[in-house]
Amino acid sequence: MTRLQMKRLIPVVASFGLAAVAAACVDLDEKLITGVSADYYSTPDGLNSAVIASYSQLRSYYGREQLISLTQAGTDTWSDADQAGSNNREFGAYNAGLNSSVAPLANTWNPAYQMINTLNAALERGPNAVGLTPTVKNSLLGEAHFLRAFEYFMLVQTFGSVTLSLKENKGVVDQAVRDTAPLIYQAILSDLDSAIAKLPVTQAERGRATRGAARALRSKVYLTRAYKAYSPNRQSDFQAALADAKAVISSGAYSLTPVYADLWCAARAADPGRANYCENTGYNSGQSEFIFTVNFSYDQTHYDGADQYNYLHLVYLGQYDNAAFGVGIPRDLNNGRPFRRLMPTQYGLKVFDTRWSGTPGASDVMDTRFDGSYQTVWTATVGGQRNPTTNCPFCSSGEVVNVGDTTGIFLPHPVTTAYRQARKYMIRTICPTGYADPSVYCGDRTGSTDGYISWDRYPALKKFQDNLRANLTAQEGGKIQVLLRLGEVYLLAAEAALGLGDLNEAAANINVLRVRAATPAYKNDPRQMVTPAQITLDFIMDERERELAGEFNRWYDLVRPGAQFFVDRVKKYNPHASANVQLRHALRPIPQTQIDGVVVGPKYPQNPGY
Repeated sequence: MTRLQMKRLIPVVASFGLAAVAAACVDLDEKLITGVSADYYSTPDGLNSAVIASYSQLRSYYGREQLISLTQAGTDTWSDADQAGSNNREFGAYNAGLNSSVAPLANTWNPAYQMINTLNAALERGPNAVGLTPTVKNSLLGEAHFLRAFEYFMLVQTFGSVTLSLKENKGVVDQAVRDTAPLIYQAILSDLDSAIAKLPVTQAERGRATRGAARALRSKVYLTRAYKAYSPNRQSDFQAALADAKAVISSGAYSLTPVYADLWCAARAADPGRANYCENTGYNSGQSEFIFTVNFSYDQTHYDGADQYNYLHLVYLGQYDNAAFGVGIPRDLNNGRPFRRLMPTQYGLKVFDTRWSGTPGASDVMDTRFDGSYQTVWTATVGGQRNPTTNCPFCSSGEVVNVGDTTGIFLPHPVTTAYRQARKYMIRTICPTGYADPSVYCGDRTGSTDGYISWDRYPALKKFQDNLRANLTAQEGGKIQVLLRLGEVYLLAAEAALGLGDLNEAAANINVLRVRAATPAYKNDPRQMVTPAQITLDFIMDERERELAGEFNRWYDLVRPGAQFFVDRVKKYNPHASANVQLRHALRPIPQTQIDGVVVGPKYPQNPGY
């Protein structure tokens, strides 16, 4: 049932991590080496090293810009921003530039198959390794099953039918076929069944797969397959997804972080509302909510190249410096280096209107997730200047802004000119027509002085901000990335329950997150809760954005229910994508390097429309 992979992806010699003294205790940030023979996999250190090498390879994807090109740009809630130098324009606009030759596709496909081949070798040779206790060997093999499932799930969601290889390739291979998506899903679920049977509940080292991680991933796999026409039984898939999600929730191995903002940043006394930059000093990267993470290091000697550090602190930031927003805020380490690659759409901001207890801006904050996710407030680090008083609504009171004063604020909701004139700081909002109807776009304005959010000036997603990197210009970040967390598992349970028609169960799971997100005064307020009557698929998608904004899920979330659901929401809410997005865009093109690499036998098929 397996097929051969393309020749360029099958190295005779793979890269592995350095072996540690004991297989059960390994530094997942270790520097990699190459040149180890394939027989090494059947040794205790070799099996361990093969698994570590695969964890390490995750860093070259989950810390890089291609991740947001493939998972965030061109969705209903995220759009490409103004700064050139990336592929987000093509992915964000679904234009002719989104073709089989665009770099992020090969940079996703090739490492995935490289990693899969390493895992295939580990799973073939590892059972015969001697010198390991059964417990350690089972854990390592369980991790390999989990990681292979993880990679194939990414591939099948992204590209559809792909090559399924479950055997180690030891030489050059120049032919390949595409196996059907149903077969890929069977292999993924088989791997996850094995992983759940072999993995421990906890690991001594952060970042290694656990039984809970495998169950959470299997829940998402079943949920995704449930929507497909080839699902063996939709109801059974939804039931399995719900059962796995509830098993993770009730396992006792994980608990929600009590304060939502603490998921990403440490608290600062100077920022009680948590609307300012993300402080990483004192940040807890080992939270009980985190189920599966990718670890990074601030010590670059841990890596064998410049492609394994966390780059994402750059890409979600709009321009705030050089008087682009408010006076007295030159670019600094805390507020970050704004690459302006990705911005929230008007709709992506509007979904957070539910955070207010009443009228937006004129009532109490009830839901903390917007301020916990976005930086909307900038504080002056240079004093003695004044913001402009003319050209309203791009105006202020003109009072002197001192060091420590607020000098600029983004507010998604409109405010009056009188409101602006009563404050020393500058305010940018969604334009009034766009706020009233987020499908009406205000235009791609850059350098604008009209008082509104624009293509280059917008609230900054701060979940990945990293003020512990070496200096202001450093691209090398070391912050952990969270790929599975308990908050999402509650949402998987809610969506699966909706698929089963159990709206009470769906609402109950969402309300757990609503209570966590509520400010203390609104923990038991019915306005913060949802009712079964409110539960629809569109509502759950909005709730996923409120909880998971920017967390590498959005494109997959939209295509999961089907191509038409994806197209309808993108057309309605993303002006950069609306003119071009089509049903075919619910799959990405197969990389041209893959197609050209098959030189024996039938030509490797491209996805329709590319």
